[in-house]
Order: sequence, then C-alpha cells, then structure tokens
Amino acid sequence: MPGNEERVMDSRFIRVTRASDKTWAVLRGPRSISLLRFAIKSHAVAYARAVSQAGKLTLFVDDRHGTAIRQSAASTTYPKILN
Repeated sequence: MPGNEERVMDSRFIRVTRASDKTWAVLRGPRSISLLRFAIKSHAVAYARAVSQAGKLTLFVDDRHGTAIRQSAASTTYPKILN
C-alpha cells in the first residue's frame, strides 16, 4: 500500500483530454476535477501548461486515440525572448 507521500505525488498532475461534448477539458488530479473546457485543443494545452508550470504539476495531453502522453518539462516552458 502506498504511503501518504506517494499518494500526494500521484495526485500532482494535470491532463488535457477530449470530453464527451467534444470540447477539450483540462482536468486536475486522480479525481479529474474539471478546471476549464475549451473548443480548441491548443487553447486547452496552453492553459494547462501555465497551470502546470505555476503549480509544479506533471502535464499529460491526450493523443488522437485518447492515450495520455506525459509532456517533458522542457515542453512546459516558455521562451524568454520572442523573435
């Protein structure tokens, strides 16, 4: 049985997934608490990246088959200089 610390670590994630109403839902933790829904996937991902970075959460984004793919830490950073 996992310890309390492991359960806390497991709950520190955010996920972008396709909802039944065809919107893109940003969900938090194992209870899938809905934070926001977006019509466009890239908007959901941008929001989820910001929340993930601010809260030091692991980010998962569903692929076209509905499989959650863990995003690397580098993919959740933003450039300091925009060209």
